Amino acid sequence: METNKNKSQKPSDTREIIILNNKKLKPKANKIWLVQVFIISLCLSVSFAFISQLTLSHAGLALALFMILLLVFVSVITDIIGVAITACSIKPFLDLSQKGIRGADISVKLIKNADKVSSICADVIGDICSILSGAGGVAISVIFCNLFPGVSSIIISIIISSIIASITILGKAIGKTYAMNNPVSIVLRVGKYLSFFRKIKKK
Repeated sequence: METNKNKSQKPSDTREIIILNNKKLKPKANKIWLVQVFIISLCLSVSFAFISQLTLSHAGLALALFMILLLVFVSVITDIIGVAITACSIKPFLDLSQKGIRGADISVKLIKNADKVSSICADVIGDICSILSGAGGVAISVIFCNLFPGVSSIIISIIISSIIASITILGKAIGKTYAMNNPVSIVLRVGKYLSFFRKIKKK
């Protein structure tokens, strides 16, 4: 009876085993990961901020709008990737990897590190893009204030920041639904894309 009970409690999916193992992270490994996240966040923040400041400081209205839309787009795409990797089962990719499908082995690695990949995509990159798009909104507010000096700068700033936030939220809401419904195809696409860079590196 004891043997049957243990068998019934065994996870039926490899993905469940990985989740259980991820929950038992060693304190030392967890601390190292936190330091790595901090360094990655700092480097990306400095890089993104430098590029945005360089572009937006003397940008016209069209370029500023393009930069904001680009940042929102990157934020939504990385959020989709983070959600898809978290929601995806590893079993289909183990089968695809055995068949030699390009990118499947990378997809397996991504899912095995789903917590880390999701954190970088959805939290680190997504939040940085959101912050910088808000900074871009300030640049656009200044442009509009110069174009319409009679209108309150506070009202212009509120309207522009609200529009940017609404577009970002709408994009992420649509993206999350798409990611939850198509996790396998999304993760496999990411794996194929990353495999392209691996080929370049080998060359």
